[in-house]
Amino acid sequence: MGAWDTTVFGNDTACDWLAELKESEGSGMIEEALDAVLGLGDDYVEAPIAEEGLAAAEVVAWAGGNPKPSDEAGDDLQDWIDEQDIEAEGSLQQRALRVVDRVFNEPCELLETWQESEDFAEWRKSLADLKERLQAT
Repeated sequence: MGAWDTTVFGNDTACDWLAELKESEGSGMIEEALDAVLGLGDDYVEAPIAEEGLAAAEVVAWAGGNPKPSDEAGDDLQDWIDEQDIEAEGSLQQRALRVVDRVFNEPCELLETWQESEDFAEWRKSLADLKERLQAT
């Protein structure tokens, strides 16, 4: 899986996506990552798609003024959000919430992988925290 902790950015896929996002302009990559998960409907969600969707949801939470203080994404993510003037209201926020809910439900490879891990409870707690921060946006 390439994960070193249970946070959204605690895996290679999300970190690679974030690095690419910081080189982009606007919310296009965020919307694409959210829509990639949601566009699958009830079909199987592969882990990389879920990881990128969750990373996008985390960026939406940050853009809404609800960053995760201990996240290693840190100041450079906030600087990028400020430069891009990303709005995290309305449709973007609702799609981000739906992505978190979708990853919590089967069929999803990322969920299945974490369910087999001894850190499953901690991962679920991390996503629950993300959902709370999105709802506060």
